[in-house]
Amino acid sequence: ADDIRKLAREYATATPSAIRIGVALERSYGGSQAIRAVTCLPALTGAWRHVGGGILQFPVWEHPYKFDVICRPDLIPEGTQVANILQLGRVLTGEIKLKTPIKSLMVWNTNPVTQSPETDKIIKGLEREDLFTVVADHFITDTAAYADIVLPATMGAEMEDMILSWGHLYLTYNAKCVDAPGEAISNNEIFRQLAKRLGFEEENFKWSDSECLENYVNWDAPACDGIDLNYLREHGFARLNVGTKDNRAPHKEGNFPTPTGKCMFLVEGAKNFVAGPFRQMYEGFQPGEDLDALPDYVASRESADSNPALASKYPLSIISPKSHGFLNSCYANVTEKIKGQGEQFVMINAADADMRGIKDGAKVRVFNARGAFEGDARITKDVNPGIVVATLGYWRQLNKGTVNCISSAEFGDMGHSTTFSDNLVEVELG
Repeated sequence: ADDIRKLAREYATATPSAIRIGVALERSYGGSQAIRAVTCLPALTGAWRHVGGGILQFPVWEHPYKFDVICRPDLIPEGTQVANILQLGRVLTGEIKLKTPIKSLMVWNTNPVTQSPETDKIIKGLEREDLFTVVADHFITDTAAYADIVLPATMGAEMEDMILSWGHLYLTYNAKCVDAPGEAISNNEIFRQLAKRLGFEEENFKWSDSECLENYVNWDAPACDGIDLNYLREHGFARLNVGTKDNRAPHKEGNFPTPTGKCMFLVEGAKNFVAGPFRQMYEGFQPGEDLDALPDYVASRESADSNPALASKYPLSIISPKSHGFLNSCYANVTEKIKGQGEQFVMINAADADMRGIKDGAKVRVFNARGAFEGDARITKDVNPGIVVATLGYWRQLNKGTVNCISSAEFGDMGHSTTFSDNLVEVELG
């Protein structure tokens, strides 16, 4: 409690003060409300008035991407159903009923068998005889292994592209360095060819990769003053004209995208929604649940306090951060990367290990009612009693299960976010 009070006083009195929110705070049932509360703090203390003050997470909204041109939501027929990839297993197995069941599936830029929760259900769904699956990828990933057709996709060095920012204010150019081998083609080319065969005549389906880059960014926006695609080709990157480290204070005078222009703590009548770029800018079937007018504490779904009956069977909370040696599941099939990252492991406190007769390095099984996986025990003080940690990204075909076998597909409290860090498990010797 004293540490919390000290932090609060130091944050409130320091000038400028800034908060950097990482990617994971939302991964429990109440995580989004926690983020909502944290984002109110800079307005409460007046931090937005100062250069360098405020809060930062994902500044993609500063980038003048033409999401409506990229996604073309106008081409999505009204009434088209929406399936969230976080609940792919429930959809494919029929646990979630759709008016029109999914009979064909195309997967690109993702590997849901390792990256999405409840992976045992996903596999059961992919094994359906009546499901036709196409995967575009570089390797026979855990998902591609269940495909009827695998399309060879280009790698980054084999195509011209731009890289989306995950935390900075730069446009970044990706130059094509070599021709793609064999029949490998870019995602854009895959969809160009599909569009032609399906009879789509819209001009954007005929754009080359270069023309896509010309049309996907609003180069006339003030943020792109002095920047165009040729500039990026020559220099490789360019910082957006949205202020510098010496003068950037976008909300010094308010200027928030709200009816009042102020940061609004109280929002009456707010409805739950998923941000447009994460659903092809399609507004049909938005969640629409009522949201609390004020940010408030929301308890986890799976904990000893919120669900004591479940905790009596599965008493340990599990956290599944990203692996340092992989990029999500990319590179997790590369021998040298696995050597650096280590074989799949489970970090556990000595108190919990002793109770279960687990020695350091022993093979252990982590399980709950959703599934199980195995890893090497790492007994450490880095995790508190009652918590275990296993990192994300390992391939199922190289291991006995992976961490998302035990993850719940239930949504978080806002934005239909994940609950990867809201799961109870038990651990035993493998």
